[in-house]
Amino acid sequence: MSLFEYRVYSKHPAIKLQAQALIEEMLKDYRRKPPKARISSLTKWMKTAVAALYLIGGYQKGDVQIPTGRNHYHGVTRRSPMYQSELLDCLKWLIKNGYIEKTKPAHQSESGTWTPASYRLTRKWLDIAVQFCPYQTRQEQILKTITRNPEAPLIELRKDGKRMRLNHHPEKWIWLDRIAAYNKRLESHEIRLNGEVIPPVVFSLTRIFNDGVFTRGGRYYSTFQGFKSQLRLLLTIDGEPVVEVDYKGLHPSLLYQRAGLPEPTRDAYTIEGYPRKLVKKAFNILINRKKPAPATQSLIFYLNKNRQEYRDDQHPQPPTINKAYCIALEQAVRDHHKPIEQFFCTGIGLELQNHDSLLCGSVFDYFLMKTDAIVLAVHDSFIVKQSDMSHLAEALKYAEYWVSRKLNKPYREPELEAEVAKPLPNYDQLLMSAFGEIIATKTTPEEAILKEHLNQELEILDDIQSLADADADSDEGTELS
Repeated sequence: MSLFEYRVYSKHPAIKLQAQALIEEMLKDYRRKPPKARISSLTKWMKTAVAALYLIGGYQKGDVQIPTGRNHYHGVTRRSPMYQSELLDCLKWLIKNGYIEKTKPAHQSESGTWTPASYRLTRKWLDIAVQFCPYQTRQEQILKTITRNPEAPLIELRKDGKRMRLNHHPEKWIWLDRIAAYNKRLESHEIRLNGEVIPPVVFSLTRIFNDGVFTRGGRYYSTFQGFKSQLRLLLTIDGEPVVEVDYKGLHPSLLYQRAGLPEPTRDAYTIEGYPRKLVKKAFNILINRKKPAPATQSLIFYLNKNRQEYRDDQHPQPPTINKAYCIALEQAVRDHHKPIEQFFCTGIGLELQNHDSLLCGSVFDYFLMKTDAIVLAVHDSFIVKQSDMSHLAEALKYAEYWVSRKLNKPYREPELEAEVAKPLPNYDQLLMSAFGEIIATKTTPEEAILKEHLNQELEILDDIQSLADADADSDEGTELS
């Protein structure tokens, strides 16, 4: 289920004209004509609403969750600077007048978390939209123009789940310039998924720091990070298929480096009797937990959230994750990583996130300064056109060198792995030329991915705030590397 994308902006004339037409209709409901400033503000935010609703008819392909609670849009409880009262007025008017309709009411989960009501476009919306966007080609043109709203914050500082004032930092302007340049670079490239245009706003970045300091967290977040991992392999950039290159066990590697120990030759997440993906999740829970051991209850809670995903060739059925299972799992992880066991349950995960955010920022810098290409990032995983692998290889070396100097650490030769779904005829040659023999590669056939996902919605798990909250506001449940 997608969340309403409130950060959007577009200069396309069709969106401007449609927003103006809706505002003219909206003003008829007013007993008195509002002041010009009020009309101007409503028109501005109606453009945001219209652009976001075009996404529902575009890549989102289904219902969206729209928060309509007043507290989200007013005062100290405002969810984001982009949640303005005028936007709420526009959304409520569109709902009231039948342009979008509720498909599922707001509800509360067993854990107490509220989920906003879901909505979909109606026939009435489609009838007015076709007046301004009558052809498929024109709709694609509109989607390509939907970018990040320039008023949306590029950097956020959070503590206990709340946004804080962005304090001074000598590098803040470097970060702002980097993100602004990256978001602008996105507009120069056409990105599609299974033939569908994906708007630039989906890949636009926000950097989020945690615990109220600039040394914890700092990762770069985008809506794109909610795509199913294998679906990402079906992306094309400027018509060319992509490759995803990932650090292999980055955070365990960094912990062994901190302990002054050589990295073990065995895989960080392979433990006999447990699915590898589950072990990886458990490891990350342990390094992010701030409370003393044992972490039994945290493991039970967070591992059960995605229990169905913990299956592989050796474990065709998802495990029963109960108290006994989690006690044994925690001990198995501790035994597997005995030399770095002292880091578990210390909350060190956010420090490691800061390290990988420095690497990620350096990769962005290399691409922005040395190439005309684009790299898409999911924290410590990078997606490029297959013909751009040589750029990525150089960018990763540059990042390791720069970060090692900044943190006064020894240079690390990164251990990498690649995955591809649609290899070019000369893929192996490109891979070898870029990385040499230091990188393993895996091919997941496009047909297998389509078979699993073709009958499912393209899932964007949540918007930038909720994606970030998963890392920023949960001590144990983060998906780290």
